[in-house]
Amino acid sequence: MANRHKNKIAMISAAVLLLILLVVSMGMGRYSLSLHDVINYFFNRADSSTKLILRLRFIRIIAVVLVGAGISMAGATFQSVFNNGLASPNILGVATGASVGAAFAILYGMPIYIIEISAFVTGVLTMFLTLLIDKFLHSNSSITLILAGIIMAGLMQSVLGSIKYMADPEVQLQSIVYWELGSFMKVDLSSLMSVGPVLLVGILFLFFARWRLNVLSLDEATIKTIGVNPKINRNLMILVATLLTAAAVCICGVIGWIGLVVPHISRSIVGGDNRVSLPMTGLTGAALLLICDTIARSISVNDIPLSIVTGFIGVPIFIFILIRRKDTVV
Repeated sequence: MANRHKNKIAMISAAVLLLILLVVSMGMGRYSLSLHDVINYFFNRADSSTKLILRLRFIRIIAVVLVGAGISMAGATFQSVFNNGLASPNILGVATGASVGAAFAILYGMPIYIIEISAFVTGVLTMFLTLLIDKFLHSNSSITLILAGIIMAGLMQSVLGSIKYMADPEVQLQSIVYWELGSFMKVDLSSLMSVGPVLLVGILFLFFARWRLNVLSLDEATIKTIGVNPKINRNLMILVATLLTAAAVCICGVIGWIGLVVPHISRSIVGGDNRVSLPMTGLTGAALLLICDTIARSISVNDIPLSIVTGFIGVPIFIFILIRRKDTVV
């Protein structure tokens, strides 16, 4: 009972923090605006130039929140399904695989929806090949899944390198490098409307199906006695997590560390029950990525690639988690 009360307070605190960060980040950037300007924008009382700046920032911030929540919840899903605390979209090769599909579509000048489909297909294919290698190794150790992910990520990096070699250095290469390093600089209303619904549907699906992750952590015989098909449910959860990763890659490129670190942060706050930790992961991921993006667009004339910022923040956090929970991470 005490834990439930504590978790409820933690969840409300995370939601309030996210709301405060959203308002603060609206005012921060190369052109700083006051809280009064931000509040006036929401009541349609801002002047035209301020309204234009805040409208662009608002679109970007909505994209950041959706991507942060999406890739964090995808990471938590991978970690629960594979029962491995090191599983994440990047380590399993899904993010690199999705970026290969996006780069391939960019190379042939495809529209955004084809880039999205291409990223999803190669993301799923990479995940499938990672699982195939893991199965081929016939090992019960969870570390073989990570090794299989590293192998596939290495292969996809080589394919991505080949695509970059063939790309036009004036136009296509810049776009591909943009996907690799991650940035929300090019996000506009059109791209948000194309990819945002996919992210939202994936997030809502995982939210309402989060109890299945608890069931999938049981042994197979117990799962079947509950009346749940383990294979179908496991594949479905992997598919949705991969879809979220691919959609995130489509709108902002590859974002490192968020999908790996945030689920651990959430579990250290509210415990391992996915019914509580998965929504907490979504809120924490959205808040952390919002902080990273605000830093990326505020401390320099040009946007700093987001993976640089998430790396500087994610590495010390993950080292701290490893020290505290070295026996339970893997």
